[in-house]
Amino acid sequence: MIIAVSATEADYNFAGVDPRFGRCAYFITYNTETDEWNSISNSAKEAMGGAAIQAVDLLKKNGVNAIITGNLGPNATSALKAAGIEVISGVTGKVKDAVESHKK
Repeated sequence: MIIAVSATEADYNFAGVDPRFGRCAYFITYNTETDEWNSISNSAKEAMGGAAIQAVDLLKKNGVNAIITGNLGPNATSALKAAGIEVISGVTGKVKDAVESHKK
C-alpha cells in the first residue's frame, strides 16, 4: 500500500502534516511493503484554480492508495473518492508519526 501525506517540507523525518491538501508544498509517499518513502513536489500548489483536482491526478499517477492530510474541501473529497483513494483527514503533527499511526 502506498500512503501519501500532505507535507510542509520534503524530508519524511522532519516534515509536518500540511493542513492544506491541494496547495501543500509536497506529498510524501510511504510504501508499507518496502518501508521506503519518496517526496513529490506538488505542482498544483501554484494553480490559479482546480488545485485539488490536479493534486488528485498527481496522487493517482504515483499509485497512491490513501492520503493523510489536514483539511479537504468538497471537490477534493469527491475527486479522491472517485479515484478510489482512502481519505484520512483532520491530522496534525509530524508526517512520520501520522504514517506510523495509520500503519497500526
